[in-house]
Amino acid sequence: MEVLTPRLYIGNLSYDASESDVFDHLSKIAAVKNVEVVREGGGNSKGFGFAEMQTLEGAQEVAKKLHDTDFMGRLMIVNGAKSLGERSSGGGRPDRPPREERSDRGSEFDYERGPRNPSYD
Repeated sequence: MEVLTPRLYIGNLSYDASESDVFDHLSKIAAVKNVEVVREGGGNSKGFGFAEMQTLEGAQEVAKKLHDTDFMGRLMIVNGAKSLGERSSGGGRPDRPPREERSDRGSEFDYERGPRNPSYD
């Protein structure tokens, strides 16, 4: 993926990798402004994060040199981060129609079909 901004997506991170681990690793290549490892509600790493580099050139150099290289026992992914507008939604199933709102699904009794959960006495 092409790197068009100083913001990088860092994927396939070890679940033990901290922000400072990633910061130190990227700093060997170029100046880093900020690193965020994305975490679950309980504080556990989700295995990916984002880095903001000082310059676009630095981000491009980091992606070129560190993508698909070993970091803490895993091959890290380093790509240009997508903006919110570029991200796909729906889990990668474009052939699927949008979900109905709950209010559009009807009540427990559908007057055309009968009850949803009929009891068999």
